[in-house]
Amino acid sequence: MSDLPDSALGYATVVTEFFLALRGTGLLVSPLDLSLVAEWEARGVPVPVVCRGLRRAAETSLERRRHAGPLRSIRACRQAVEDEWRAFREARVGDAPAPGEEAPAAQGRLAAARELLAERTRAAAPHLAQAYAAALAALAAPSLALPRCAGEGECLTEPAATGDRLADTEALIARADAALQSAYLRALPRAERAALGRRCALVAGARPPAVRRRAWRDTLASHLADQLRAAGLVPLRGSV
Repeated sequence: MSDLPDSALGYATVVTEFFLALRGTGLLVSPLDLSLVAEWEARGVPVPVVCRGLRRAAETSLERRRHAGPLRSIRACRQAVEDEWRAFREARVGDAPAPGEEAPAAQGRLAAARELLAERTRAAAPHLAQAYAAALAALAAPSLALPRCAGEGECLTEPAATGDRLADTEALIARADAALQSAYLRALPRAERAALGRRCALVAGARPPAVRRRAWRDTLASHLADQLRAAGLVPLRGSV
């Protein structure tokens, strides 16, 4: 589907290229579309599910209006993707861990993540190995105390994710990926880091007035993740 190297085929890249192939025109999608794709990625919607939804939306559009033009946006396909995601989850109900088995499943995934990071730390080039080591350190002591404020300046301390639930493991993996990216960016020379930021801004283009700042930041973050994958930095999410 793409001439890009495998390392550059991030979530957003695969989805947008698939959509552009369905549409048959254009080279880029809008920031609002990229924001929606980033939302699906954050929710854990698998790429094949998104692509099935996009294809179904395209087929439905052709059936309803034979002379209709190409799909105009990914946002127009949102309902079809959500329907596919719902069907996917319902089909996987039987795959969920039985009561009492969630903790072993969560700990097994966490152990696999640690093993993968340790392997990448040993095998990667020095500038990448340091970033993987930082991510591994983020998983080394998962029990953290986080403040929870109840109002009127009253804050309590409660334990954060411990890795005993699947949701905890997902949060820990997200934390490790954030540490991975942060460590890699900190190690870059200032000029290279600035050039990377300018490149992401150039790809994203100017922020349209209708796009909220938070959505725009998510769009830039998606472009940054693609640039880091192209540089050889592979996140845990999607690998374990």
